[in-house]
Amino acid sequence: MKHPEVFFVPLLMFLDYFLTVAGAIQRDKKYGEHFKTPHYELNPLWQKSIAKKNWFNLRHTLITILLSVYLVWLTNYVDASEEVTNALLGCLIVCFAMIVGRHISNLLIFRYFNRHPEAISGQVTMSHPLVLAISTYHYMTVLLPVALIALCSGSAFAYGGVAGIGLSLFSHTIWRLRAKK
Repeated sequence: MKHPEVFFVPLLMFLDYFLTVAGAIQRDKKYGEHFKTPHYELNPLWQKSIAKKNWFNLRHTLITILLSVYLVWLTNYVDASEEVTNALLGCLIVCFAMIVGRHISNLLIFRYFNRHPEAISGQVTMSHPLVLAISTYHYMTVLLPVALIALCSGSAFAYGGVAGIGLSLFSHTIWRLRAKK
């Protein structure tokens, strides 16, 4: 196999889903008393499943498996240049790694709230477009360093990573525009 790193994609995709369910459960313990939002899940495709806290989602599993099979085929049997392959892998791996990092951050924040309930009082209600805007702006903390790494290294993987972050920013923008309607 030319690119075993292709298996980071399904690993990160499954982690994304499972950590989202775990986050939704943990958020409801204390954090959710103080920060009210219409949805925990930002992606409209998964909102119902996450709201029900379903650990298994057939659609997500099928998409993950199909994308993984496609990537294995693409990186091993299609005569694409190494630069294109590395850029594609950078795009997907950085995009999902960034999302998984956000989930871990959320879980640590929820853990802090659960251990220190006295640290906060009151309640904030946020609209879904606001939550999406905040999430979009948080991704800037990843975009700048990865863009500088890409510029300094010239790595196709790093440039793909910038594209992956751009993909997340674009998705958030589309979801925010749809949520306003």
